[in-house]
Amino acid sequence: MEVDDTVPDESGEGPADRPRAVSPGRSSRRGAVSRLGLLLALLLLLSLAVAVIWILPRHVEPVVPPDNVDAPAVRSQPELPTESETQRARFKREAEEALGDYLKLQAVLEAQDVAVWGKPEYEAALTALAAADAAFANGNFEQAKSGYESATRMLESLEKSRPEKLEQALGRGEAALDRYDAAAAREQFQIALAIEPGNKQALAGADRADKVEQVSSLLDEAGASEKNGNLEAARDLLEQAVALDPLSDRARSEFERIGGMIEDKRFNQLMSEAFAAEESQRYEAAEKALSSAGEIRPGAPEIADALKRLELAIQEQKILGHRQRAEKFEQAENWHEVARELDAVLAIDPQAQFAVQGVEQSRRLAALHDQLDAWLRDPERLGSPQPRENARSLLDSPVPDRNSGPRLQEKLDQLAALLVLAETPVRVMLESDGLTNVIINRVGRFGSFKAKTVDLLPGLYVVRGERAGYRDVRLELKVSVEAATPTLVVRCEEKI
Repeated sequence: MEVDDTVPDESGEGPADRPRAVSPGRSSRRGAVSRLGLLLALLLLLSLAVAVIWILPRHVEPVVPPDNVDAPAVRSQPELPTESETQRARFKREAEEALGDYLKLQAVLEAQDVAVWGKPEYEAALTALAAADAAFANGNFEQAKSGYESATRMLESLEKSRPEKLEQALGRGEAALDRYDAAAAREQFQIALAIEPGNKQALAGADRADKVEQVSSLLDEAGASEKNGNLEAARDLLEQAVALDPLSDRARSEFERIGGMIEDKRFNQLMSEAFAAEESQRYEAAEKALSSAGEIRPGAPEIADALKRLELAIQEQKILGHRQRAEKFEQAENWHEVARELDAVLAIDPQAQFAVQGVEQSRRLAALHDQLDAWLRDPERLGSPQPRENARSLLDSPVPDRNSGPRLQEKLDQLAALLVLAETPVRVMLESDGLTNVIINRVGRFGSFKAKTVDLLPGLYVVRGERAGYRDVRLELKVSVEAATPTLVVRCEEKI
């Protein structure tokens, strides 16, 4: 502020007696230094005034008038200041003190780059300061004091608002990043760093601001690729954008969205492949396609449904295979294998009616064939009465299935024929010496003879010879239905 040096104020004090306030608009650190210098100058001037008034008189000898000078008859009394002048001086001093308080706070804030983060409020404080300076220059010290105090309060309020302004700058910077407005983002994060140097969010935001334009370009390219149906290219571009700015919500959400679209496309393709493979009974290929689809969407209900259908289709195929093999074995009257195949069917589906009904019948037919085979392998067993009775009971028992096949009937006929032969006597020739008594166990005694024919049923017989004074003889006679029985010679020849 400039002051006219030629116009005295109402108190009679010259311009040098008034402090020079700082002009509005000086917001740099240089202005802060200038104000500090002015404050120090004022303090120096006050110190000199005190020295002149109180210290200097003590070291200066009083001036003694010469003897030849007539002393005035009456010593004049000094004029005392009026009450108005005293009050004016007090207002001036208080205004200067208020200005000093302002300058101290201003210096602190300018060192903190207040012009960067609090420009509007700071300029308002400078305007209030200029008004106070003008009042001081015009000698309105009370008004000047009030103005300086008001300007100081404005700076104090500005200083208290730093946390709020930091939060606002960070929020506006993040919003600018979301709009991909690099210039606005840089400006807001610079404001935040002026308020709090080293703020991590502001540093990260400033770094992101240098990349948002490139990220925005990648997003635009990805959008064009998606529009052209090239989802893979769009995904690759978005992956670059995410790598460039991992904190970009839009880049990440777009990357996930396009990735989801690609997964949906692949998922639908795999499901179609699975259905086609199932339709053509390529069950292994269908299962593989469903497994790949499950990796894309674990637990998807459509996969679970498809797997159930596939499982049923595979079961039906297995059941059909067992049934077809069972039918072939049935045609060959291999009832053991028929029963085995039907058991396999029941292991897959216990409710399969054809297997439930057929398995027991197959087992009965298999057991009947086993019994018949045993008789046919060893027809000599029919030589005893009880086995013949058992064979007859077997022939008389009902056949499990009248359509059981020609082989079973053939075996039944063979056993019946063997049983007839077993019950038909065979003529056997016996020879002796006329001196030995011949006995056939379970048949009877035939006495002594030289030759004799006997009708015996097929079987194994024990023939004994007895003669007084001679050791008994014991012979076995096997009567067969299949071959002629050789002549048996019975003689006791060893004397006792």
